[in-house]
Amino acid sequence: MITREATIEDWDELLYFFKKVYRENHPLHSKDFWEWQYGNKEFGRSFICLNDANRIVGHVGANFGGNIAWIINVYLDEECRGKGILGKLYDLARQYYPLAATAANKAGLGLYQNMRWIRYYDLVRFVKINPSIINPTLDTVCQSKQIDTKDLTYKETHYFKQPNLNGIKLNDGSTAISQPEVSGLRIVDIQSISELEQQAWKTGYNWIDYITSWNDLKTRELEKQGWLIDNQTVVPWRLNPIINDYYCNITFLSEKPLDNNFIVHRSYSDHGRIGSLPKE
Repeated sequence: MITREATIEDWDELLYFFKKVYRENHPLHSKDFWEWQYGNKEFGRSFICLNDANRIVGHVGANFGGNIAWIINVYLDEECRGKGILGKLYDLARQYYPLAATAANKAGLGLYQNMRWIRYYDLVRFVKINPSIINPTLDTVCQSKQIDTKDLTYKETHYFKQPNLNGIKLNDGSTAISQPEVSGLRIVDIQSISELEQQAWKTGYNWIDYITSWNDLKTRELEKQGWLIDNQTVVPWRLNPIINDYYCNITFLSEKPLDNNFIVHRSYSDHGRIGSLPKE
């Protein structure tokens, strides 16, 4: 077995592996997405294990942000498990930065528990619904709308160059992901809460959300402005397709202790993509 970094020259084998592992229309079935995610060492790397037939049997992705290697897209063929391969792939990522992850399922949490990682408070997602909507329901709030954002288009940073991502920059400097198919605006960076709200409602959005770590004190201001934890609203986390009552349940973990002031940004791991992108 060989473990090493992947390059775009491995694409045919990567695609064969990803199609075997991930559901139809997964972003990693796209070469452009893989290049965005892993093609630049400044932002991420892809690590693979090849068997004696030179077929990929394991993959670990790392997204770089906040001087952390965020582990994503972890999968080993069943016959390769329990042989130390995953540890070797993690060692390759560890050469870049300390390791952390966001996990949303039982399998991921079990993996990091076995590895004795540190588990922090779950990430928090705050939502605000347009106050003009009386008696909001899932159908009335998360409906498809025509929303004109052509003058707000923003693709100046790596995160917003993500394929299929409709990024915008508001007048106050806040940045966000536009999802007119569900009338939502998913905030990435906040400058002025009141100003971004005013522009969001004026532009035609029915709701806005913001996800961060529990220790982000900006959430106190959101609460003062009437934002609610998502499960107190009708806007689920899973929106492609819409899954009623499916709310944010994402855990933040790290291999080594992090500074108490470290805040998990939406762009750091793949939690910022889940539920956000067309063709997810």
